[in-house]
This record gives sequence, C-alpha cells and structure tokens, in this order.
Amino acid sequence: MALPLLSTFKSKLANGGGSARPNLFKVSIKATKTTQSLLADEEILVKATSIPSSTIAEQALNYGGRAIKYAGFRTYENWTTTIINDEDFAIRNRIQNWMRRLSGKLDGERSVSFGAYSQGGTYNEGVGTVTQVNKNGKDGAVYTMNNLWPTSIAAMPVAWDSSDFMTFDVEWCYDTWTHTK
Repeated sequence: MALPLLSTFKSKLANGGGSARPNLFKVSIKATKTTQSLLADEEILVKATSIPSSTIAEQALNYGGRAIKYAGFRTYENWTTTIINDEDFAIRNRIQNWMRRLSGKLDGERSVSFGAYSQGGTYNEGVGTVTQVNKNGKDGAVYTMNNLWPTSIAAMPVAWDSSDFMTFDVEWCYDTWTHTK
C-alpha cells in the first residue's frame, strides 16, 4: 500500500485553513435571569475548558435469545471550566452567588428569594458558549450549552511554594448543546 505524499497532506490542511489550535478559544457564560455572568473582558480568564461531549446510549432488545442493540437516549456529561482567579475574586463570587440563588446560603439558610425557581417563578439558568478562534482572529465553530447552571466549584489550594496563577474549576450541568459554524 502506497502512503500519500507529504505534499498531498499539506495541501489538504491548506485548503481548509490549516488545523484548529486548542489554545485559540474563548468562553462566555451568561445567566439568563440573574446578573451572575462572565463579562466580556473576563472571557480571557478562562484558562481551560473542553468542547462538550455527547453519548447515545445503547438500548438492548432481546429477541430470539439474542440482544439486538438500538439507539437509546442521548446524554450529556457535565462541562468543566478552569478559571484564573482575579485578586477581587469577582468571577468566583458571582458563581458562588449563582449557586446560592439555586440552593440557598452556605449555612443552609433559605428565603423566598432563593431556590431554583426564584424571582417570580423564573429558573436561574444560563447559556455557556465555547468559540474556537481561527488563526486569523475570527470566530470559528461555536458550541452552545443550553439551560446551564453551576453544580460545583472546586477548592483553590494556597501554598507558599507556588508561583502559579490561582485557578479554580467549575463544573456546569446543562440539558443540551448545539453547534454552529
């Protein structure tokens, strides 16, 4: 079997604009009913994330002593972002406040203004997007997570021997995602 020429491989990349770079992206998280969103200038503080995954579970039907597999329900794993903490803790505080709106204060105290359906019966959910940026600086593929809300916010270790930026992970739950180009 003959291998394709290197020039053929390179021309395929050149025709499509080259390969996508994993370090060229931006993330936007907007809460639809509250003010707990990332601001446009804070998009750069998202250090890492991923394009969302989806899985179609198999569903077996037994017939004649054999399992016949059919496509089942689509499921979506939680989405994780790694965020660089700013000195004012502004992003972390907004996400924590969003979580408090969903389930009450950290000490368990609740009031009528808290809960998933607060503020007149509106649900405290949001929309998250990951936009792949092309090498020329223009937006490329966009993945949008719908009905998004923070399900966990990770601890932030502090140590005398560390000189890295302080980061924290946030895990987000969502219902569906869409893709546009």
